[in-house]
Amino acid sequence: MSDSDSQNDTAREPARTSTLMAYCKLMRIGNVFTAFANIMMGYLVVQADLGITQITAENWQLLALLLVATFCLYSAGMVLNDVFDVQRDTAERNNRPIPAGQVSLAAARKLGWGLLAAGVVCGALAGSGSLWIALAVAVSVVLYDWILKQTPIAPIAMGLCRTFNILLGMSLADSPSAVWLGFAQHHLLIAGSVGVFVAGLTWFARTEARVSNRGLLTFGVLTMMAGLWGLAMFPRFVPADGMLRLSTDTATMLIALLGILTLTRCVVAIADPVPAKVQAGVVSCLKSLIFFDASVILIVSDRNLAIATLALLLPMLIIGKKIRAT
Repeated sequence: MSDSDSQNDTAREPARTSTLMAYCKLMRIGNVFTAFANIMMGYLVVQADLGITQITAENWQLLALLLVATFCLYSAGMVLNDVFDVQRDTAERNNRPIPAGQVSLAAARKLGWGLLAAGVVCGALAGSGSLWIALAVAVSVVLYDWILKQTPIAPIAMGLCRTFNILLGMSLADSPSAVWLGFAQHHLLIAGSVGVFVAGLTWFARTEARVSNRGLLTFGVLTMMAGLWGLAMFPRFVPADGMLRLSTDTATMLIALLGILTLTRCVVAIADPVPAKVQAGVVSCLKSLIFFDASVILIVSDRNLAIATLALLLPMLIIGKKIRAT
């Protein structure tokens, strides 16, 4: 190999690294671990209903399909968000990968729609129930990114995306006490409560790039509190107490304590609504999604699986040092 070939290879390596980093920024790759935690939690809640608190070889295959599905669907949502927002980002956030010229609009569009289709296919491979929920996630993502994001109901749409993502993890459920599509009351309460929390977080983060309105921040926090209250109540709707690993009161106190710790930074931001403090509150709440998912697993399933889910926070924190979560 000549010296010029060696120099060319050396030059290409940073270019490849820079391109990979641009795509990771486009997908906000660190946030996907919260979606993984949703799937883990939803899946393990349904397994616990059947008295199964370990993941068997057969179950791993289904769980893997659901994890790949959520990776594709969540990442598609992030990419398409920037695709539909390219004009606004060019004017207000020109450091994003598309306006910065790091990723072309055509490549981003192809990636976003391709990931969306792949997510639906993986859902179909997991089962017919998973297919319909994956389609619901996909439709919700597109509607949010394309139409609803700039409307007053945008936070509700975002919460719905998260609710459907958790239901995707629960999509193999066939509860004898089902109230809707095989889902029991506690399934819907868990998924809906996290969705309400995310809706509140979206309201809280609406104006994070500038000095925020205290009234909107307060409304966001109150909505998040309502979501956490619903999540704390889910053990009371589990059909049999024997399905719980923690007592109802202990489970409620656990969620309440985590809620207080999570919302502290948000309350600080209300007192001084500058972008840095509001963004710190948003990041804290995003990280807390993994804590809440791990807590639900601890309440109904094996503590080692709860710890494994909590471990998803580690790559999120590492990646978050290089790639912004918001």
